[in-house]
Amino acid sequence: MREHEDVQERTTLRYEERITELHSIIAELNKKIDRLQGTTIREEDEYLELRSELSQSQHEVNDDSRSMDQNSVSVPENQSTMVTADVDNCSDLNSELQRVLTGLENVVCGRKKSSCSLSVAEVDRHIEQLTTASEHCDLAIKTVEEIEGVLGRDLYPNLSEERSRWEKDLAGLREENESLTAMLCSKEEELNRTKATMNAIREERDRLRRRVRELQTRLQSVQATGPSSPSRLTSANRPINPSTGELSTSSSSNDIPIAKIAERVKLSKTRSESSSSDRPVLGSEISSIGVSSSVAEHLAHSLQDCSNIQEIFQTLYSHGSAISESKIREFEVETERLNSRIEHLKSQNDLLTITLEECKSNAERMSMLVGKYESNATALRLALQYSEQCIEAYELLLALAESEQSLILGQFRAAGVGSVGDQTGDENVTQMLKRAHDCRKTAENAAKALLMKLDGSCGGAYAVTGCSVQPWESLSSNSHTSTTSSTASSCDTEFTKEDEQRLKDYIQQLKNDRAAVKLTMLELESIHIDPLSYDVKPRGDSQRLDLENAVLMQELMAMKEEMAELKAQLYLLEKEKKALELKLSTREAQEQAYLVHIEHLKSEVEEQKEQRMSKSPKPVEKKLKARVQELVSALERLTKSSEIRHQQSAEFVNDLKRANSNLVAAYEKAKKKHQNKLKKLESQMMAMVERHETQVRMLKQRIALLEEENSRPHTNETSL
Repeated sequence: MREHEDVQERTTLRYEERITELHSIIAELNKKIDRLQGTTIREEDEYLELRSELSQSQHEVNDDSRSMDQNSVSVPENQSTMVTADVDNCSDLNSELQRVLTGLENVVCGRKKSSCSLSVAEVDRHIEQLTTASEHCDLAIKTVEEIEGVLGRDLYPNLSEERSRWEKDLAGLREENESLTAMLCSKEEELNRTKATMNAIREERDRLRRRVRELQTRLQSVQATGPSSPSRLTSANRPINPSTGELSTSSSSNDIPIAKIAERVKLSKTRSESSSSDRPVLGSEISSIGVSSSVAEHLAHSLQDCSNIQEIFQTLYSHGSAISESKIREFEVETERLNSRIEHLKSQNDLLTITLEECKSNAERMSMLVGKYESNATALRLALQYSEQCIEAYELLLALAESEQSLILGQFRAAGVGSVGDQTGDENVTQMLKRAHDCRKTAENAAKALLMKLDGSCGGAYAVTGCSVQPWESLSSNSHTSTTSSTASSCDTEFTKEDEQRLKDYIQQLKNDRAAVKLTMLELESIHIDPLSYDVKPRGDSQRLDLENAVLMQELMAMKEEMAELKAQLYLLEKEKKALELKLSTREAQEQAYLVHIEHLKSEVEEQKEQRMSKSPKPVEKKLKARVQELVSALERLTKSSEIRHQQSAEFVNDLKRANSNLVAAYEKAKKKHQNKLKKLESQMMAMVERHETQVRMLKQRIALLEEENSRPHTNETSL
């Protein structure tokens, strides 16, 4: 469309040059008409003088001479009628030339006022106006030829050469008009073909979009209904070679972690050059990688659709013309930009997938860790229960020992060992013995209650009287019931040494159970992954190569991004170059028009000099000169307005470029700010992780200290 506008502008400039030449031709014709009018005026003066002489000598001549004079008078009368006809023809020619001049001025003004984006009807109307103007010029030339034929003499021998030159110019203009009309028709046909092709491409694009949506929904349904086995999930997550359909064999990146500089980059797997890569993919191989036959058929159908798209683009390229080259270039630049955007989105998608997998593994590890914490909490609760029962049993044994000791001391006092016998002393001994018996009875009752409780919880088979059965040995259910009944009957009588031994055996059993529960405690790792723990594993050559490949891929993507930006800048510079070339061509056309105008002004100056030397100018010439001056001033105004419009368009383009550069700078600034924010968040996250690790380490140390304190024996515990 831009090139079509350029062609129209050049055609307009050419027509303006032709109009300027026609102005000069009209000026020359006006000069010739003035000369013809001068000759006719002189002939009329001669005729009047001759007539006056004839009237004076009318009375002096005889009848014969009178008849001869009448014959001679009839001839000049005929000549006078011819001269008056010539004068009328000259006036008609002048009016015709004025009408042609006004028509040309209207055409020029209408062309200047019209916009660059003309429709086909307006172009045809403009061509018709130019055709009518050329017909008016032909009519004026024919009128001049008739006047010369009537006068019967060739006053200007150079007029035939000028006429032939004008006829050649007119024929050239007609041929150019026909060529422009044919070109316009061809452009319209080409535009219609392009529109039809674009409509077909849009329909194909919509159909392919619908096809892609359908394939995506089907693929999601297949993935949802398919079995979720670990091997299939693993094979689905691995990349597939687009040329062979095989899975890539390099899976070291899934086993061993890589550095942070490489975890954001998707590694491109190289295609193996072996002969196996050229063979076709079998159905068993497709089913082994977790892809169903229906999905494979849909993919093949989509590839056939893509081949149809390629055929459409080839047809467009073969039927395209030079007008669509700039559009094709714009499409290529836009496609490259969209491809880079797609690659960026793919890398972000891969990063999100890796992050999701990492979060999933962290969640699974946290669930396992929570289970370990729950099991350890249960074990600690059991150990605490056993410890409380042991402490209660030890307290009862201590109370029994203290009551027995006070009873023995009272008996010694009653026997009079180490005391003087008096009445008050006997009363104190009696009270001491009574208190000792009460304390003993209370301790025995508490011990019996504890034994009954322990028998109910742990089983009464461990308290068989007169047996050396250990608490950890298992007995049958019959012996359990018998010993329980015997124990209940014995608890109602008295607390014997066997009961005390049973209590000590229960204490030992509780200690053993607590030790067994402690053995079930699991070792708890940290909540966060320690990056130093992976350094223990030896890094192989595959890891090093993956890291180098990741770094190289990162640099390559950066270079691609820079290359895309440079291509966009180059495209903008090429458009600026084309605009400057077009401006230069318009300036050259203006220069030619100015040269023609200078020639016309020079000819006018020479004519003015001649007229000043010969005689004063006539009013018709004054009018024509004033008209020419008005045309020149109008032409200058139009050129100035066109220059102002060009300047305004250039300023508008510069403003757009400045705004574009400002937007690019703002985008770069926002991108840097976002990167800095991400780095800051990463540093904050690392600081929080380190702080949490230190807190976990301190809690572990505190738990270890508490366990050591619990395992350490009490100093006030009485050894029995």
